[in-house]
Amino acid sequence: MATHKHDQHPVKVFTQAELKELKQDPQLCNHERRTFLKWGALLTSQAIVGGGVLNLLTGEEAMADDTFVNVVSWVKSVCGYCSVGCGLEIGINAAGAAVAVRGNAAHPTNAGRVCVKGLYEHKILADQDLRVGSRGKYPMSRDASGNWQNITWDEATTLLAQKIIEATNTAGPDSVGIYNTGQWTIEEYYSMGKLGKGAIKTSTMDSNTRLCMAAAVYGYMSTFGSDGPPGCYDDIENTDCFFLIGTNPAEMHPQVWRRIIQARRSARAPRMIVVDPRRTATARSADLHLQLKPGTNVALMNGILQQLIANNWIDSAYINAHTRNFNALAAKVAAYTPTYVAGITGLAAADIQTAAQWIGQSPEVWSMFIQGVYQSMGGTDTVRLICAMHLITGKIGRPGSSPFSITGQATAMSNRETGGSSALSGYRNYYNPAHIAEVEQLWNVAPGTIPAHATTVITSDIDLQPTIPSMVDMMRNGTLKVYWVACTNPSVTLPDLDKYHDYLSFSNPARPFVVVQDIFDPMESMHFADLFLPAAQWGEKTGTYTCSERRVNLGRQAVQPVGFELRPNYGAYSDLEIIKMVSDKLAAFDFRFRDQAGGSLVKSADPETVFNEWKLVSTGKICDMSGMTYANIAANSGIAWPSTPANVLGGKRLYANGLFNTNWNRAQYGKTPTAAWIDPDGLSRAYLWAVDYVAPPEVPDASYPFWLNTGRVIEHFHSRTKTKRVAQLHEMVPENYVEISTADAANLGVITGDLVKVTSRRGEIVVKAKVTDTVKAGAVFIPMHFGDLDPIDVAENNGRKVSVNRLTMNYVDKDCAQPIYKHCAVKLAKA
Repeated sequence: MATHKHDQHPVKVFTQAELKELKQDPQLCNHERRTFLKWGALLTSQAIVGGGVLNLLTGEEAMADDTFVNVVSWVKSVCGYCSVGCGLEIGINAAGAAVAVRGNAAHPTNAGRVCVKGLYEHKILADQDLRVGSRGKYPMSRDASGNWQNITWDEATTLLAQKIIEATNTAGPDSVGIYNTGQWTIEEYYSMGKLGKGAIKTSTMDSNTRLCMAAAVYGYMSTFGSDGPPGCYDDIENTDCFFLIGTNPAEMHPQVWRRIIQARRSARAPRMIVVDPRRTATARSADLHLQLKPGTNVALMNGILQQLIANNWIDSAYINAHTRNFNALAAKVAAYTPTYVAGITGLAAADIQTAAQWIGQSPEVWSMFIQGVYQSMGGTDTVRLICAMHLITGKIGRPGSSPFSITGQATAMSNRETGGSSALSGYRNYYNPAHIAEVEQLWNVAPGTIPAHATTVITSDIDLQPTIPSMVDMMRNGTLKVYWVACTNPSVTLPDLDKYHDYLSFSNPARPFVVVQDIFDPMESMHFADLFLPAAQWGEKTGTYTCSERRVNLGRQAVQPVGFELRPNYGAYSDLEIIKMVSDKLAAFDFRFRDQAGGSLVKSADPETVFNEWKLVSTGKICDMSGMTYANIAANSGIAWPSTPANVLGGKRLYANGLFNTNWNRAQYGKTPTAAWIDPDGLSRAYLWAVDYVAPPEVPDASYPFWLNTGRVIEHFHSRTKTKRVAQLHEMVPENYVEISTADAANLGVITGDLVKVTSRRGEIVVKAKVTDTVKAGAVFIPMHFGDLDPIDVAENNGRKVSVNRLTMNYVDKDCAQPIYKHCAVKLAKA
């Protein structure tokens, strides 16, 4: 667990002075190759630099001689970070080690470009490249003194199987909680879904996609009848108006942003509206920036809908033929006049009118949204209203027009499709007996095996929302007996962390048996673990990845998993192999965990074999992948679903025919056929929601006068489990900070670099100030990536608590149970 010291990397990241100088240099691309490489490593393919547009499209050629000299072969893969789904090639040297990454020039998503995280992605694979920590190679359990001891894989899977059986015997299958990820492969999610629902029979399953994507899922399901973004990236070049709400692609999704910038420079010259409480790089490039108050998205969307209807910027024929509930929507939004909405949002009434006019009068409109919608008050309702905006204008299902949700992780879509955690496999409905019966038959398990209701979500606070149970609440009351955390880091990412840490404390006699399955040692969630299972990762395994536009890509194994030479007793195994080991062990120990033929439910650890099984489960369903094979996915640089043998490449856009999945036999969600969005006439019409704005549960006051907003930076990913190991990324953003407006900083007597104590009603942290005009007076912003339990972080922060989720509120969306990380109230003081 020691910190590793390595030789200085040959590509040194710029100093802040160099960075400032280069940002002002109009001849940037003409620098010598080493300088350009350094700059490319920092800002490859990002479009906004210092407020101006920068052309980095020659980056791949400039980097070649400097970076790829030791490469003897390239392995085609796909990026394992965000959901854009960039095609990559992993460079392998003569010794079989990964030494480089470059963009796949033939891949339609990124055309050979990569962002800074992708550029250094090979540096998370081997110990010698890690800045800190090491790869996990040994299964470990705690001894009587609480210290880690190495155990074999047979011992580890035996222990886990015994704990699952014990929990099932004493407290029932729902006492076994499984919390996984958005970074596995389709094959791994599908197998975990079979293990959890078909063998263990637990309904206590969720994933970190609850934290990043749930509002989009529930918004889509209750509007269109099913999950799945309707549009695609090619809509970017075919639209006349971008409506970017709660998203910052210039910094978070640079390959999408590159295409937006290129489209804006085209003869079509689409306008761009950006909705964001911060003046981000994206917002600075907007034609219209709506810098609204936190938590007021629903009011704004109702205001835009009111203007569209009042000015007849709608498509009545489409509404009548393909939607329901328009009259209720029109009546509801009638009160949301520009003046009324301005009073809630803090926007100018004229700007609300302008936004609606551009949306209403543009022939095609493309909306993109992510955490600023999902993690704000009324997240599900906001998604519903964005969809309604497209439906009442008829701007959906055609080139250039779509509501388009970006997902936070590489394969969160795959989890949802396969039923790897909270969903039922193949976009089926837990509450439709016919859907349950289909899966039970496909898996060869007895009728009644799969719990016929939605799963228990990961987090909520029963004191705030008594009707929303969760695994965190089960930890609190002692009813969760096994907690299996796989490929995610809730000890950094869950809200109200102080309470979560207390519930898992070894001093708490009611704590569950905690299993952590991950790739690095140490990482924060290991702090509370009883059992550690070392997993292989991106680049060390083969499998399929669904990106945000429903394109299924193939990621190829490029190197052997770390510790491969230690097998079979030790060494990292793929998550698919680990899932199969546990499934096999449970089946061997107890007949209750077998299928009706007496075997393990997880039949294979070969990815392609599992993918072919999953294809059968998806056949005829909304997310149909029956037309896909590993060979044709690779040949086409990815294939979007639905894909059938008769129409392999037919999944570019959904709902082109105006038919939605709202009939009961197709709908993915709805407890009964009388659910509001289920079409009672079987005409497959979309549902238009009529909802009111509801204020956030916590707003600034005299005691806590600042809004706190949380979010991401381009250099890091989620809880930094991977990115803090990469020296180049760490040097760019080495520690957490708080953005403070110039006016507020002056009042506090704070300058950039000063330590500031930030306190909420739940906890406090101490981080450095960054004085900026990105945030408005009365609001602050803190990145969400940084934990403070890892020993190296404790040392580097001099023992300061720095994790922003010690401050956030464990209040979740009423429909989808996604936490509202984007706003709570805090106070600041110079430390």
